[in-house]
This record gives sequence, structure tokens and C-alpha cells, in this order.
Amino acid sequence: MSLVTITLGNKNFQLAVSDEAKVELDNLTSKLNDTLMQIRTANPSASFDLLMVILALSLQEQVQDLSHKIAKIDGGQVPYEGEEFAETLSTIAGYLENLAKKIGK
Repeated sequence: MSLVTITLGNKNFQLAVSDEAKVELDNLTSKLNDTLMQIRTANPSASFDLLMVILALSLQEQVQDLSHKIAKIDGGQVPYEGEEFAETLSTIAGYLENLAKKIGK
């Protein structure tokens, strides 16, 4: 495990990750930060906490939409990969919601 610093917006966060997960974390962080910047552009006066809540809700909506689409395609059965992807996005959304709550305190 390594301690890695990621940056979202103008905030730095340290996460403990396996060496194998570093590249994927960088990729996810970059995409997440891009989405955060789009939300910030649309809501320039929003606090970082509010931006994180909006981001988490947006990700959760995407998870829900993808889960429904997969279920329709597969006749109601969500394939393993879809479940794993949805679970990952849901975990990220939950992490961001918790982070926004902590920052708000």
C-alpha cells in the first residue's frame, strides 16, 4: 500500500492504495476532476461542499441509469461486469457524499 495524494478542484486528499491501483486512481481522479470543473463552471458561486454533493448525485444518477439500461438489455439480469461497474461508481459517490459531509463540519 502507498499513500497517494489526489487533487479535486483545489483540494488535496491522501488515499492509501495498492501499487497496482495507482494508475487507475490517477485515471479516475482525472475524469472526476474534469466533471467537477464542468459542474463548477455551471455553478460558479457554489462552495466546494455543494459541488461535491452535486457531483455525487450526478454519479449516482449515472449508476442508476446504467443499471436500468443493462437490466433492460439483459432481460432484467444485470451481468457481473455491470454490477461491478455500478458498485464502483456507487462506492465513489458514497465516498464523495461522506467527504462533503466531513468538509462541511
